Amino acid sequence: MPPAATSRRTLLRVGAGVATGALLAGCSGERLRTPWSPDPSTDALEGRASPDLPLLREVRHRVSGYRDLLAGTRPTGQGRQLARTLDEVWTTQEERLDLVLRALDGSSAQDGEDVAATTAPGDDAAVTSTGPTELVEVGRRVRDDLSTMLEAVATSTSVHRPMLLSLAAQHLASADRLGAGTDWPPLVGPTGTAAVPVLARTRPAVFALEVVTARSGGEERERYEQVLAPLRSVTRSLVTLAGDAAPVPPLGYDLPEPLADGEQRLALARAVVQDIAPAVLTVADRAGSDVEQVESSLRLVLEADLWADRLGVPAQPFPGMSLP
Repeated sequence: MPPAATSRRTLLRVGAGVATGALLAGCSGERLRTPWSPDPSTDALEGRASPDLPLLREVRHRVSGYRDLLAGTRPTGQGRQLARTLDEVWTTQEERLDLVLRALDGSSAQDGEDVAATTAPGDDAAVTSTGPTELVEVGRRVRDDLSTMLEAVATSTSVHRPMLLSLAAQHLASADRLGAGTDWPPLVGPTGTAAVPVLARTRPAVFALEVVTARSGGEERERYEQVLAPLRSVTRSLVTLAGDAAPVPPLGYDLPEPLADGEQRLALARAVVQDIAPAVLTVADRAGSDVEQVESSLRLVLEADLWADRLGVPAQPFPGMSLP
């Protein structure tokens, strides 16, 4: 790395001070816990009366449909592995959603029905008489559900909204991986104080990626640059949306040195990027029933998931959330 860049980084890190340094030093990677079951103190009847039940049943049905579509494909090469990965992720989603539904009303969405795919994506038995479905077509079918996903999140309660938002983000990120990306409008949220917790994650992520980019070269550098450019753009938008609530950015952040090899740099990049989606989910309820605000939150979680994917993070069934 050129001496001038090294000098600049040193000055930034010294200027950050101890208080701001703690933001990146830990990189704890804490995630929201998914509310698989009601609080033990909650009355059982209250759980059964959850207004989110129809929404949860609907998303469970959609996931099953996505798996059926995958079972009708016959991909080759890298596409075959992608299809199998998505099938595993969606299977986990089905299982966890069944746990939620049983906890709320004592039954799964598909009790009495055999909804599991009998063949894995790519198996010959999965090919119908009309021929196999292309993976990109599966992506388009998922993408077509965007408006339904937005409506579900906008009408959900705060109890299950983070989970529904996480699921929607994972599905649309999968559509993107399958070659059917979504054209997103400019961000309109979160706004004011709701944008601050997200900024508190994107700003240090930008700084960390600037450092690892400056200290790497070749394909490694290009990998970080593919994430850094859109992350900078999102962070600038969040500063504007936060308005007067946006805190003054620190001069820099302490990083876990020495970052002397590619493995250390990649671990840091992954950690800071994975911290973004949980921050968005913590303020998801602030969007209320405003579909445009919900759409911006969805876009942020989805993009964070895609950035993590570009850095080699394994596919997560619930981006930004932890399995029990």
